[in-house]
Amino acid sequence: MMRVGIWLLWLLCIPAWAQGWHLQAGEAGILLWSRAHPPGAFQALRLEMNVAAPPSALLAVLRDTSRHQEWLPQSLEVRVLAKPAPDEDLVYTRLSAPWPVQERELITHSRLQRLPNCALVLTVWAAPDALPPYPGRVRIRASEGRWEAVPQLNGTTLIRLETYTNPGDNLPGWLINPIAAQAALDSFRAIRRLMEAIPPEPCPCARMRQGRLVGLCGSHP
Repeated sequence: MMRVGIWLLWLLCIPAWAQGWHLQAGEAGILLWSRAHPPGAFQALRLEMNVAAPPSALLAVLRDTSRHQEWLPQSLEVRVLAKPAPDEDLVYTRLSAPWPVQERELITHSRLQRLPNCALVLTVWAAPDALPPYPGRVRIRASEGRWEAVPQLNGTTLIRLETYTNPGDNLPGWLINPIAAQAALDSFRAIRRLMEAIPPEPCPCARMRQGRLVGLCGSHP
């Protein structure tokens, strides 16, 4: 009976993000998990990697709409529609699709949270009715994501993404899921490259180490 109680306690202590996730791939320092997202046929994805750059570099990459194709090659157009608040963005994205599938368009609303330790949390969700649909394109109506950029003791940043998108139009999950997983891995590799190419800058939340100020976010101790 005691063994059963200990086992149940261990299950309750498992982080929520770990429940139901299945490790699908690991390459070049990037880990990818997937899990079902009922009632639809499309999987949710979770990715993690460590990057030799500060958390702010992730935000710089994601917000640079002039270079979106470098990390999201299937994007044909990315533009900011509005800024509802200083740390919020409404963004329009047009995505290519292989023939005979129609192009997709996605409108997302994002909100940035800045934590005291320099960590960043970016929550993203679909806002499909922000603009009238464009003729000949399929408007994605279900999409959500959460980016986390957490500074590590060795000076790197842990980048974590949990994301789910239903592309609509009755596309088969068996076809879309592996394509989406590979695209996510490719995007993470590109994001890491772009983040590490950004010169480090002084950080307002620089750490104190043994009475010594470490003045650059992402600098090694």
